[in-house]
Amino acid sequence: MNTIQPRTGASTFMVSHLPEFFDRFGISFTIDGPQLEYFVYEKKTGLDISCSLTFDFDAAAGQINVMTFYPGLSLHPGTRYLSAVCFFMVMQHLANFHHIERDCRIMLHTRKGVFDTFYGLLQDFDFHILLSGPDRH
Repeated sequence: MNTIQPRTGASTFMVSHLPEFFDRFGISFTIDGPQLEYFVYEKKTGLDISCSLTFDFDAAAGQINVMTFYPGLSLHPGTRYLSAVCFFMVMQHLANFHHIERDCRIMLHTRKGVFDTFYGLLQDFDFHILLSGPDRH
């Protein structure tokens, strides 16, 4: 995947961490029907470090479904904040790939604890909780 420059509106935080991410890691993707699966690899070794990053775009519903997002970055030293950068870059690529301009909901299938400690802290996104269920393990 080529590096995509973020559109205006990207936070200073995100823009400041993009070079750090792309100095060490890259992102590739494959298309499997309506789903795009992304892979994070370490540039130095060329090895895939991600566990599962699967997304699909439901044009009829006007939403991106985040099926799984486990980039595996937290397992490597010195990668604080880089999972956030990875999520941002995947969303940018997905939006460009499907020509999504605006007004698209991002649907997260996650536990409340994960939302509170990761997604809820991403200031580049305006998440709204539509349905809250029990925190499943």
